[in-house]
Amino acid sequence: MSLLERLKRLLGRVRRWKEAGGGSEMISCEQALSAVYEYLDGELEAGPREQVKAHFDVCARCYPHLRLEESFRTALRGASGSVQSPPGLRERVMDLIARSEDG
Repeated sequence: MSLLERLKRLLGRVRRWKEAGGGSEMISCEQALSAVYEYLDGELEAGPREQVKAHFDVCARCYPHLRLEESFRTALRGASGSVQSPPGLRERVMDLIARSEDG
């Protein structure tokens, strides 16, 4: 994709964001990246969720981080179906938790 096409795409995202009522100040990259896991888990309330989404929609620097996390989660979900924990693991973990709470 050429630089001009990338700029047009970015400006289109900013325009759509503003038209959708996102006229408030954009959150920083640091704020967006610190909330990426809560965003992906659906744990953010409506206002913050929209701010994080708006940032990822227009920030070419942060968007790849979001895509990486989404891809990682997808791969992890796909792999988890084929891996089984050893028999008795749950009981051992629960026993260790109980002992740590007692002592």
